[in-house]
Amino acid sequence: MRGALCTIFCAAQLGAQKIPVPVASAADVAIATGRLEDAEQLLFAASSRATHEPSARGALGMYLASRGRLRIGTVLLEEARQFGGDPQEIDARLARIYPWLGDWAALAALKHYAISGPEHDRARWLAAHATTVGGADSVVATIEPNDVYGLGRIVLLFQGAPMPVDIDPSVDGLVLPSSPVVTGASEQFGMRDSSTVAVVREFAIGTLRFSNVRARLAPAARPAIGLDVLAILEPTFDIGAHRLTLRRKNVAIAGDSMAVLLGFPGVRVVPRAGSAPVALESAAGRAALRGVPWTFDFKRGAIVR
Repeated sequence: MRGALCTIFCAAQLGAQKIPVPVASAADVAIATGRLEDAEQLLFAASSRATHEPSARGALGMYLASRGRLRIGTVLLEEARQFGGDPQEIDARLARIYPWLGDWAALAALKHYAISGPEHDRARWLAAHATTVGGADSVVATIEPNDVYGLGRIVLLFQGAPMPVDIDPSVDGLVLPSSPVVTGASEQFGMRDSSTVAVVREFAIGTLRFSNVRARLAPAARPAIGLDVLAILEPTFDIGAHRLTLRRKNVAIAGDSMAVLLGFPGVRVVPRAGSAPVALESAAGRAALRGVPWTFDFKRGAIVR
C-alpha cells in the first residue's frame, strides 16, 4: 500500500527500501476515484496482514489523519518509524500533523526532520504558551464572498484595529503583512523563505479572543487565515446570508455529509461518492457547496450540509 502515501500527501514512500517510481495501489485508485470506504478497508487489511510492515502502517496512519482522526494517525506513523520506516519521511509528515493537534512539544522533539531554527524555537515557545480561544460560547461574524479564494473574507481585530483576511485552506495558521500593528502583537523567531516565523499573541474575531496562533509575516503578504485555526470552532459558512458561525463548544450538526481529505495544508472534498476529490476552494469544490450553509467538521472528516 505504499502508493497511498503519495496519493494523500504527494510524498515518497515511508518504507526503508526506496523505489524509483511509486506504483499506484488499489487504495490509491480508490482514493483517486472517491471511493474512500473502499480505500480505508484496503489500508486496514494491508496493515492487518503485516502488522510490523512500516509502509502499510504508515499509509494507514496518513490516511486516517487526512480523514480527521489525527491522534490515531500520528500513533500509527510513530509506530511505522519504530518498525523501520524512513524516519526523515515520517517525521516530515508528523511535522505537518502535530500543529493541527496543538502538540508543539512533540513537534519540537522530532529528531529526524530538520525544521529550521526559528520554527524549532517557535514550537518550543508554543509548547510553553498554548494556543487558546476565549470569549462567548459562539459568535456570528460577517463573512463576505471572495471569488478568488472561495471560502470568503472575514475581519480580524489586532489591538482593536480591523484587518480583512481571506479564509484560505491552502495555508497554515495566519499569513499577515508585517505592519506595525501586526508586529506589535507578535512574538518573532527569525526568518525563513523571505518571511518571518512568528506567533500572534492575540487577535479577535468578534467577541472571540485568540491567543498564541502561529503565523508567517512578510511586508507584501496577502492577509489569510487557514482552516486549521478555525477548525476547532466547528465553523458554519453561510455565504448567502454573510454569516460565519464559530463555536467554542461542539454541537451536533445534522445534515448530509460530504467527505473531505486534509492535506496539511490543503483540503480536498469528494462532491459525490465515486467522484474524484477536488480542492475545497476550486471551482468544482465551491460549486458543490454553493447556495447552502455548510459546516466544516474535521473530526468526522466531513462537511455537513
